[in-house]
Amino acid sequence: MKLPLCLLVLAFLPFGLLSAEGPGHRLMIGYGEGLMEVDEKNDIVWHYQDPEIELVHDVWKLENGNVLFSHRFGVREVNAAKETVWDFAVPREMGKQEINACQPLEGGKVMILDCGNQKILEIDRDKNVTLSIDLPDGGKNSHTRYMQARKTPQGTYLISYREKAKILELNSSGETVWQYQLEKTDRPFTAIRLENGNTLVPCITSNRMIEISPAGEITWELNNHDDLGFEIWYPVGAHVLKNGNVVVINSDYHHREGTKNEVQAFEITREKDVIWTLMKSDLERGGKVPVVEAGTKMPSHHLLGIQVLGESFQLK
Repeated sequence: MKLPLCLLVLAFLPFGLLSAEGPGHRLMIGYGEGLMEVDEKNDIVWHYQDPEIELVHDVWKLENGNVLFSHRFGVREVNAAKETVWDFAVPREMGKQEINACQPLEGGKVMILDCGNQKILEIDRDKNVTLSIDLPDGGKNSHTRYMQARKTPQGTYLISYREKAKILELNSSGETVWQYQLEKTDRPFTAIRLENGNTLVPCITSNRMIEISPAGEITWELNNHDDLGFEIWYPVGAHVLKNGNVVVINSDYHHREGTKNEVQAFEITREKDVIWTLMKSDLERGGKVPVVEAGTKMPSHHLLGIQVLGESFQLK
């Protein structure tokens, strides 16, 4: 397994143009029922589904063209022909087992967030566990314990605790080296370590995204008090670009008024200017059919994880 390829830097829409027209980003997106690749015109150019696959929190297009992704009961790698070339699975026990994150590592290894057993695992191509870290307790429910995890360039691990609304950073021995307690209304989806040492955290239930310094200070925040021209609904997967902008999924998961959510993903500058969007109409034009969510009875596109192709894999 090779690491994601840094392709050419993609152009993006002129300031203020909230449309699918014009150049955008090439994206790999994981959603509730599968995967899709979206081109610079916001057209779906590749799509993958399997009856065994749901809840794709994390997705990575690799240098060899294959796609590595997590799903509720495992981690899988498929090629462009949609053939499975590598597969890691846990027992299909709803409520007891869940995998919410994966990350390709050097030497073909994969980091996995095992929510059911409350562990960070590193495994090789033969599925041997080369590192196992017991996580501090995340709560009773495997689905709400953790959202995503990331191995940082420094070799530490950032864990997003959903139920306990906090971020923990652990070393390879499982010792806590940094932590941040969020507000009770926050539920973090991921934590991205930035080049300046700060940590970017999208918070799904408080409809905001914050940047936190090592000292625990919020240095930047995006929320619905900002005049974006649309609402932030469920900010989940994010990717920080070389220019400092952030591309983030604005999911309609778990919202009773999900039909009102036109903007499914967007790019935002540090000055909070929106310069690109992925619209609901783009997905439906490309063949992404809304799913009626059982809990809310509302149509939803269920977008979760995102990768901007050509950008650093260490900033997603």
